Amino acid sequence: MKMKITWKAFHKYVGLVIAVFMILFCISGIILNHRSIFAGCNVSRSLLPADYSIVDYNNGIVRGSINADSDSILIFGCAGVWKAKNDFSAQTDFNQGLPDGVDQRNIKSIVRTKDGKFWCAATFDLFWRRENEWRRVELPNDERISDVTLTPDSMGVVVLSRSKVFTIMNNVDGAIIESTELKASADGAAKVSLFKTVWNLHSGELFGLPGRIVVDIIGLIIIVLSITGIVHYILPKRIGSLIRKGKKEKAKSLSPILKTNFRWHNKVGKITIILTILIAVTGMCLRPPLMIPLVMMKTSPLIGSAMDSDNAWHDRLRALRWDDGAKSWLLSTSEGFYRLDSAMTNAPIKIQAAPPVSPMGVNVFAKDTNGDWLIGSFSGMFRWNTQKNTVVDYFTGKPYTKPTGRPLGSNLVAGHSRISNGEIIVFEYDKGAKNLPETSKEMASQPMSLWNFALELHVGRCYTPFLGPFSSLFVFLSGLLLTLVLVSGYIRRKK
Repeated sequence: MKMKITWKAFHKYVGLVIAVFMILFCISGIILNHRSIFAGCNVSRSLLPADYSIVDYNNGIVRGSINADSDSILIFGCAGVWKAKNDFSAQTDFNQGLPDGVDQRNIKSIVRTKDGKFWCAATFDLFWRRENEWRRVELPNDERISDVTLTPDSMGVVVLSRSKVFTIMNNVDGAIIESTELKASADGAAKVSLFKTVWNLHSGELFGLPGRIVVDIIGLIIIVLSITGIVHYILPKRIGSLIRKGKKEKAKSLSPILKTNFRWHNKVGKITIILTILIAVTGMCLRPPLMIPLVMMKTSPLIGSAMDSDNAWHDRLRALRWDDGAKSWLLSTSEGFYRLDSAMTNAPIKIQAAPPVSPMGVNVFAKDTNGDWLIGSFSGMFRWNTQKNTVVDYFTGKPYTKPTGRPLGSNLVAGHSRISNGEIIVFEYDKGAKNLPETSKEMASQPMSLWNFALELHVGRCYTPFLGPFSSLFVFLSGLLLTLVLVSGYIRRKK
């Protein structure tokens, strides 16, 4: 009897506390599952916590810059392209021709060919500048764009999707002259992390669109359970209040609603218990502390799943640069850095002595004046000499040593720029960059994409102002509590 009361109290009160959060989790999860549908939707930063405001070029507003003419540069990042003076003053909108949705104008890279044409890689599309506006270039590709870079002679561009490489002629039509699928490497890169498998299972992406729709339905079920649970808590109190006020007839009219609500809450909860617990448990695994061991474990892709592809580099390619000193390509992937021959005909070779890159990908991939590569991500920033195989921390000047613990560094590097005097400016995601002209009002007022906001909500970062350092455990604790609430509800019903 004591255990029954304990389960009852736990299910009732803990379920009531987490119900609102579960509704937010499910709504944001459905948005995350259909990025292209919501790509045109934005959220004003004025509605968000102060941490999401654009101050000192933070929050990824600057990923990089490129010279436009003798006294101006093009700045690019999560809010598109902006033209400014070499010292970052006099910022003006340079997004003509790009889609209105911020998620569709999140610029990964901009390059300029020898004939002066600008090309930029956005989240979903490639664009080139013509007649004072950006024009979309059709690619035989239905996945996200990772990068754009110049060919070795700077006459054309090489575009990287998440799985393939496209070489494009620099002509009026931007015609594709070559599509390349890289060969499998000898280091076993075809394996995937267990974390990625669980991630794809949680979103349903493991089984493509049908899998995502099933997960959407499970999300809607959890919303129904949360709402009916709240109603079951509130309605009896309302009925009791009406009885005490002598309004028995009105109270009696609410009784069938209470019974129907309770019956459906129990029935839906019982039928879907396995699926809802699966979603809760896999969600727990995607944030600390459970995610760390999953990231370290490698497995073969599940046969027949969306991850099981004939392309060994499916969803792994992140950035590409020509290394003139070695006369070969440097390829950044989700599995590390690789050396690739100039024709891209041989299998990429893994580079062991390479800088670390956070799971979110590389944000800085450029050469400095000494010929070293600058590699920046949320794991920090490093100077990399590929000839001597040395990696040095950019901020401390000390040789890199692999840390223990989380994959994020003390400097969340989001981008960099080299201004007119040759000085390198590093932009950190949370801090931005100091000692630059103030961000213009128009640039600072750029909204956040709905998809990005849903991500911040889903992983608990939106709660950082309230929870502080505990926000990193918010998803894990929420998943754990949801699992226990579901189990306690099932036990109560069985008893």
